[in-house]
Amino acid sequence: MGRLFLVTEDGRRRPVKRSTERVDLGRPQQLAQRLISVSERDDVDVEHDPVYGRARAWIRPGAKGWPMAEELFATAPARVINKQDQNFEKYWDALVSGSAAQLPLA
Repeated sequence: MGRLFLVTEDGRRRPVKRSTERVDLGRPQQLAQRLISVSERDDVDVEHDPVYGRARAWIRPGAKGWPMAEELFATAPARVINKQDQNFEKYWDALVSGSAAQLPLA
């Protein structure tokens, strides 16, 4: 999952843009254990909620202020579908490469 927290030219926060891709199906506890194992092997920070069997591994943690990009793997209900907001790739590439100032963010 990727999320973009963007601002307009005058500094107002825009709605968050998202990109979600389902990569596996399984029982919550099994998926959480698999994500924890892979994250620990690759030295990636992971959060685990054993009560609900959810886990999140932050590949690109969010910054403290906007604009920012964050990327993570997360366990979620099976009803989650692949989806991507319009122009997500363009904004992602610009923000991650440091050229976001060149984008019309209005």
